[in-house]
Amino acid sequence: MTSRAFAGALALLVGAGVTARVLALPRLLPDLDAVNFARSLSRFDLAAQAPHFPGYPVYVAMTRLASAAGAPEVLALVLPGLALGAVAIGTLGLVLRPFLGVAGALVASALLALLPLPVLFGATPGSDGTGLALLVLAACAALVTRDSGPRVAVLAGVVAGVALGARPSFLPALLGLALVVPRGRWLAALAGGGAGVVAWLVPLVALTGPAELLRIGSRFLLGHAGSWGGTVAVRPELGWRLEHFGFDILAAGFGLPWPGVDGDSVAVLAARLLLSVILTGAVVALAHAALRESLSAAERRVALLALSFGVPYAAWMFLGQNLLKARHALPVVLALALLVAVGVAVLARAWPSRVSFPMAGALAVSTAAVMLPVALEQGREPSPAARLVAHVSSTLAPSGTLLFTGEEARLFEHYVPHFRAGRPATGEQLRREVERVSAAGADVYVTSTAPGAEALAPHLEPVSRFTCGRRVRSHAHDIVLFHYRPAPPAPPQKVL
Repeated sequence: MTSRAFAGALALLVGAGVTARVLALPRLLPDLDAVNFARSLSRFDLAAQAPHFPGYPVYVAMTRLASAAGAPEVLALVLPGLALGAVAIGTLGLVLRPFLGVAGALVASALLALLPLPVLFGATPGSDGTGLALLVLAACAALVTRDSGPRVAVLAGVVAGVALGARPSFLPALLGLALVVPRGRWLAALAGGGAGVVAWLVPLVALTGPAELLRIGSRFLLGHAGSWGGTVAVRPELGWRLEHFGFDILAAGFGLPWPGVDGDSVAVLAARLLLSVILTGAVVALAHAALRESLSAAERRVALLALSFGVPYAAWMFLGQNLLKARHALPVVLALALLVAVGVAVLARAWPSRVSFPMAGALAVSTAAVMLPVALEQGREPSPAARLVAHVSSTLAPSGTLLFTGEEARLFEHYVPHFRAGRPATGEQLRREVERVSAAGADVYVTSTAPGAEALAPHLEPVSRFTCGRRVRSHAHDIVLFHYRPAPPAPPQKVL
C-alpha cells in the first residue's frame, strides 16, 4: 500500500471513530460523575464535589474552554475526549506502521476507533475518553524514544504527566510505560513527567489549599478503599470479581458473546462470533510466534509496550477498582487491542496480502457491527437514571413526596432541585428514615439502587422500571421505582 493510500485508509478510520462517538452522544447527563463534572463548568470546588476528588484538573480545564467557546453542557464535557480521541486514532496508526506494517497499524487504529467501550466512553460526559486518548499518545511517544533523541523522551514524560491530571486512576498504566523507555532516556522522561504533573498540580493546590486538599484526598481514599469503592476489600468474592472482570473486558470492551447477556439479532450474534474467531486467531498467531521466537524486533517492542501498561493496570483494576463500572477496563482493552494488532502483523508476514487484508477488513467490519447497537442505544435513550428523574418529576408532586435512591440523587439535585431525593448511606439509615417520614404522613418512594432497599421488600410496590442493555451501562442498568406501603396498624386487643 502506498503512503497516500495508507493515509486515506487512516483518515477513513478517524472519521468512522468520530462518527461512532457522535452517534453515541447522550442527550442528558447520565450519572453522578457526569453531574459532578457539569458542576465544575461554573465553579471548581472539590469540597462541593464540583468535581469529586481528585479533581481531574486537566480534563476540567479542557471542558471549561469548550464551555467558554459556547458549547452546551453535555457537548462541553464530551468535546475533549472526542477531539483527542480523533488525534489518538490517527497518531496510533502513523506510529505503528514502521513497527507492524500496514495491516497491523490499520487494525490497531480500527480497534481504537470502533471497539464498543472506547466509543461509548469517548462520547460520555466524563474524563474517561480524554484519559484514554492521552494514554495512547503517551504510549506512542514512549514507543519511539529508543529511535529518537532525548526530546522525545521529555515529550513522552510530559504527555504522561498531563494524562495523570486527566485520569489519575490510570497511574499504574502510565508508570508501566517506563519499561519501554531506554535507561539512558529515563532522566529525560522523568523530567518531562515532573513538568507535566507540576503544570496541573500547582493550580490544583492553589485553588483548593494544601490542608483542604489533604483532608479531602485522605477521606476520599479511605472511603474508596474501605467502604464504597468496590475494591477487593469491599467485594472480596473471587468468583464475583472474575465474572465482572471478564465481562468488563470481553463483553463490554470487545463486544464478544457473554453468558446471560442476550437480546441480539441473528446478524449481531453472527458478528460477535466472527469477531471472536478473528481475535482468537490473531492472539494464537502472536503466542505461536512468541513461543517460536519468530517475532521481529519491532513486533516485540509493540507487544512489550502493551504488556508494560496493560498488566499492572489489569492488576490494579481487579484489586482496587469497582468492577461494576466497565469504564475501568479501558486501558486493558487498549493493551489487548495492541496485542491483536501484533498478531495480525505476524499473519500478514506469513500470508499473502490477498488473505491478510481481507482478514483485517473483516475484523473492522465485525467490530463496527457489534459496536453500532450499543452506540445507537446510548445516543437514542437517556440513561435509566436520567429517565427515572424525568418520570418522577413529571408524575409525582414534589410537595409531600420523598424519594430515597442511590447515586441518582445527584441527578435530581441537578435537573429538579426542588424535588426531595435523598441518598442514605446504609440500609439501616434507609429503614429508619423511611419509617420516620412515612409516619409523619409523607408519600414515600424508594428505588432498587438505594442501599438496603431489599430489606423493605414486603412494603414496596413496583411502580415503574427503567432499563438499558448491560453492555451500554454495566452499572445501574436496571432501576425499579417502588412505592412504600407501611404496614397497617395492628388491631387493638379485645378486652374482656
